[in-house]
Amino acid sequence: MLKTYESMIIVKPNLSEEAAKKENEKIQAFIKENGGEILKVDEWGKRKLAYEIQKFTEGYYFVINYTFEPSQISQLERYYKLNEEVIRYNILAK
Repeated sequence: MLKTYESMIIVKPNLSEEAAKKENEKIQAFIKENGGEILKVDEWGKRKLAYEIQKFTEGYYFVINYTFEPSQISQLERYYKLNEEVIRYNILAK
């Protein structure tokens, strides 16, 4: 059974805005390919980080609301970890 989730992803600031958006599209594609459905996407743009992460003080913020199979969440988390452009992420069940 699908559950609703929200992910906030912060992408490296040294990418162009277009490249950051492409990263976000890749994440959405991964969710769809694994049986999820995108409900809403908020692009916050480049923002200052609350604290330094991997020597970065800024990042591109994206918030994705989606439905996903709970058993697949570990694969999504692995995808985030292996994606070198993502400097921070979270996954919240709604």
